[in-house]
Amino acid sequence: MLSHSKTTHMVVACDYDPVGNGRQIELAVTGLIAVGHQVCVVLVSSGGGLATRLQAAGARVYVVNRRPGISLSVIPRVAEIIRNEQPQAVVGWSIETAKIISITRVLTRHSWRYIQHVSEPSLTVLETAIVARADEIIVTGESVVQATRGMESLQSISYVPPAAVAFDEMVGRDQVASQIGLNPNKKWTLCVAPLVSQSRIDRLIWGFDQMAVARNDVEHIVVGSGQLLRRLQRRAWIEEVDASIHWFEHLPVLPSLFRHVRLILQSGRVAYGGCLLEGLSHGIPAVVIDTPPSRDVLGDSDAGILVPTVPGSEFARRATELLENEELRTRCTSAGKQRAQEVFNKETFLSKLLKVLGS
Repeated sequence: MLSHSKTTHMVVACDYDPVGNGRQIELAVTGLIAVGHQVCVVLVSSGGGLATRLQAAGARVYVVNRRPGISLSVIPRVAEIIRNEQPQAVVGWSIETAKIISITRVLTRHSWRYIQHVSEPSLTVLETAIVARADEIIVTGESVVQATRGMESLQSISYVPPAAVAFDEMVGRDQVASQIGLNPNKKWTLCVAPLVSQSRIDRLIWGFDQMAVARNDVEHIVVGSGQLLRRLQRRAWIEEVDASIHWFEHLPVLPSLFRHVRLILQSGRVAYGGCLLEGLSHGIPAVVIDTPPSRDVLGDSDAGILVPTVPGSEFARRATELLENEELRTRCTSAGKQRAQEVFNKETFLSKLLKVLGS
């Protein structure tokens, strides 16, 4: 029988990579444990390696789905875990989990607060109806705040800004290069995004093609999975830039990579800009298409460059400029670290999260 002498909080989430949503979950879990709470995490997909990091932090972790995609078939198992753990609050992390938790709530007799975390500004009518069943909604960016403000069905909304915290991993450049097949003598760029239409990775490939005209000493790392992978790889082959792109569905050494990446790129709409928060904390300049999620992270600061979608050549031009202009890079690095500390402070993130949880 589990001991419930401490407050127990449960997080239901996908198995993310250790950046973006995955990093925010890790910071939330370690923060809650540090102040004396018990935390269990139910992962409704697998493949990202989040379970290992959360277990190392002291959380109980249940992986209820051995596949990368979400399935409603996990609902009975999630309900069983809730009945056994008897949490005071269940946090559904990101909109993908909302349907699972709302149905699970009907199946469990134990009384628990349902808190839904939303990191994307675009909710469909169906998603809004499902999220409205939550007792509390956590939104993570100003664009999400604006998007939900006019939704009368969403009554209790709390703004909890995410945290930008640098990784402690100190693996050397040559070792990282050897592990994942990179050339240590070239400059590396990084993009983390699901390979779906809204991420617009096709823009990124076209940008790689344009950058290659000016630079042949750059390799590009793209981390993400999705139905567009094969199509994007074929496009890269057609445009003759496939040799410079390294594709990874998941990348366990990702935390070690940030100390060696020269530039972060983001070509579409992705929560937290994919890995923009981690880039800020490490002082890595970024070139991103101007979208609500990327503006939430970069704002109007000098931490990176927000690029319009038209003309398409602007993305590659500004990325090349950041690779070549050391003065501009230095300014972006300083501004990024300052914004990470002032706007995305870890202590502020945890204090607001604890307030929502009633802790």
